[in-house]
Amino acid sequence: MKEMRKLINCDLGECLDPNPDGQIMPLINQASIACGGHVGDSDSMNKTIKLAKQHQVSIGAHPSYPDKVNFGRISMPMSLTALFDSIQRQVNTLDEICQRHGVKLDYIKPHGALYHDMMHQNDIFELLCEVIKNSKQDLKLIVQAGINTQHMKTEAAKKGISLQFEAFADRAYQGTHLTPRSEPGAVLATPQEIVDQYDQLAESTAMQIDTICFHSDHPPSVIALQHLKAAAC
Repeated sequence: MKEMRKLINCDLGECLDPNPDGQIMPLINQASIACGGHVGDSDSMNKTIKLAKQHQVSIGAHPSYPDKVNFGRISMPMSLTALFDSIQRQVNTLDEICQRHGVKLDYIKPHGALYHDMMHQNDIFELLCEVIKNSKQDLKLIVQAGINTQHMKTEAAKKGISLQFEAFADRAYQGTHLTPRSEPGAVLATPQEIVDQYDQLAESTAMQIDTICFHSDHPPSVIALQHLKAAAC
């Protein structure tokens, strides 16, 4: 198989019904695995890590605000200490299961509101860097491409943290910023639109892009992944 032009990542282990993880895992390079904040438990983490190992997919932690009721989609009023403890606990849990399966945790990609807050609140970004510094692994941090890029590079370099910049194949853009989900057309509707946007992002010089996300709970994204895989063979 030919190599894809950009790494492809997907958020998995999110206990969806039906569960698309087995279908998606062979099609991607990086699996961001839910680790108990918004969803996920030891059983789902074990299953998803085993799938990633089987298909030689890089494993990342996908921590969230500890808010299963709202699926981590709403910012929570927490002290930085409590939030640090929660994220570190989630990451450590996934890392321990990885070790039991003989695989390495490679990166952290926050979920939902935590991801958004990281991009717009420097104290949250610094907190995630501190989680990495306190971990046993040399983890990368996935952040959104096109937003506060130079500031994040500067701050991460001070802390010795490696960043990967992420774009989204199945979300509409306004320049280098995502179209708000509240606006019509914010999520691309057809597999061909998503494939075309992957192609555009893979060639983009408007912003640094290291990895491109496809959402596992959006069926057209799964079909788009299948098309890309077939084209690369």
